[in-house]
Amino acid sequence: MNEINIFYADDDEDDLMFFYDAVENVSKITQKFISLHIHKNGENLLNSIKDNISKKGVVFLDINMPKKSGFDFLKEIRNELCTYQIPVIIYSTSSNKSDIELSYSLGANYFVIKPYKFNDLIKMIHKIIEINWDNNPMDMNNFVLIK
Repeated sequence: MNEINIFYADDDEDDLMFFYDAVENVSKITQKFISLHIHKNGENLLNSIKDNISKKGVVFLDINMPKKSGFDFLKEIRNELCTYQIPVIIYSTSSNKSDIELSYSLGANYFVIKPYKFNDLIKMIHKIIEINWDNNPMDMNNFVLIK
């Protein structure tokens, strides 16, 4: 069984529970052990990533959080030598072109607009964990991930 770490920073309790339930479903469907590391405001996010860097992982960042935005955390992740290569997904309700372009320029791997339907969230998470990150160059043409 494969093990995957998902690091998720979001301040919205409902979004956290929705995401948690979806990850549980994806884990059952794929027969992969998914360890979900939730950070409600991003505090300790970078340390959590560093502590688990030896395992396969991906980071989901909400843009609008108190104290630090998802953009701020993305900058921190990309500025650390040991976390630079970890895949980062900006996961937001925003579909604002400037948010998408900024995410791309800061080094996010994908931009995902939060789905409203549970099955769409399951499909998106499943798609993300199946990506071969070693052979997945960033491209603005497919940067916005559609489930």
